[in-house]
Amino acid sequence: MEFARIQNILCEEGIDLWLLYDFRGCNSIAWQAAELAPETHCTRRWAIGIPAHGEPFKIVHAIEHFTLGNVSARQILYSNRDEWESIMREIVTSYPTVAMEYSTCNAIPTISKVDAGTIEFIRKCGGNIVSSADLVQKVYAVWSDSQLAENLEYTAPKLREAMFSAFDFIREKILNCISVTEYDVQQHILAVFDKSGLVTDSPPIVAVARNAASPHYAPSAEHFAVIPSDELVLIDMWAKSPKADSVFSDITWMCYTGAKVPQRYADIFSAVTGGRDAALDLVRRRFADGEVVAGYEVDLAARNYIGNRGYGKYFIHRTGHSITTETHGAGANMDNYETYDERRIISATSFSIEPGIYITNDVGMRSEISVIIMPDGDVITPSSPIQTEIEPLLRP
Repeated sequence: MEFARIQNILCEEGIDLWLLYDFRGCNSIAWQAAELAPETHCTRRWAIGIPAHGEPFKIVHAIEHFTLGNVSARQILYSNRDEWESIMREIVTSYPTVAMEYSTCNAIPTISKVDAGTIEFIRKCGGNIVSSADLVQKVYAVWSDSQLAENLEYTAPKLREAMFSAFDFIREKILNCISVTEYDVQQHILAVFDKSGLVTDSPPIVAVARNAASPHYAPSAEHFAVIPSDELVLIDMWAKSPKADSVFSDITWMCYTGAKVPQRYADIFSAVTGGRDAALDLVRRRFADGEVVAGYEVDLAARNYIGNRGYGKYFIHRTGHSITTETHGAGANMDNYETYDERRIISATSFSIEPGIYITNDVGMRSEISVIIMPDGDVITPSSPIQTEIEPLLRP
């Protein structure tokens, strides 16, 4: 664990202690911080305390003193509940403002990992519990210079190339009257990834017509649809390099397997891209002005635009998610819909903006871009130029 870096962040945030508590795997953030292997034998409560000033410590049960053996910190043993509670009281006395994996009213479920009873007990001991949400973001969502460089110079451009390779693949099949399915296109994309040196955590989404109205629909070898002429196709793909610390890029584009996109489709897509651009513009304005912008505000910008176009009830998911070494990372999500994410967006982080309109049994559309906030506050879209209209694959 990078204790010195974490302690600097605690000082910046005005927090006395980060208390990482776990019982039988309830706190995935604590396990990540402790770098515990999934198979680690762990049947008793444990905790790691990182103070803003002073020596970090770990608390483990006497019969499982080995649980945090890889964590270089002062060890405190307990064997019964009285000893555990006494240790906790001493900690709170020394460090009254305690950050834990807690979110008020469970507003951010990805942070709410500590059970209510433990929160109650720490408060009963006199602790002022604050959410570790911003702390977690600063520790686990900030990209290094090398991650930024690799994503900008390699991953994002290669992902964009894969998207247009998929379009070319569909176009060729349609022009030559060869049957092509969603699954065929998905497998073509995976082959392109392999050739380009990209990896993904799950296969891309390729959805035609009504299938695209289900946001997380994905074809498989057993379940897929044929892609006909004169139809809409949604392709959502995400990938990174095979390096252990590489970070993802994530994009969604729309195409039409004909010469001219129907006006109704064009109108719906303009509402989607308008919402996307409203969200991106808000982020750019706030950073240019040196002002704070929170995840929920970005969601509102996109949602308000789409709502004003008359499609609000069809926008049924958050506007975007944090991107790190995981597709859905530890940073702020662009969300005032599924959750209330009031975390501020910070420099050297990345997230998606991906509003969508999904009309059941009719049509679904989404436009997704990855956004990177550079260390100097510049806001960029690494897969630019971004899509402005549905791509007609048979355009003369």
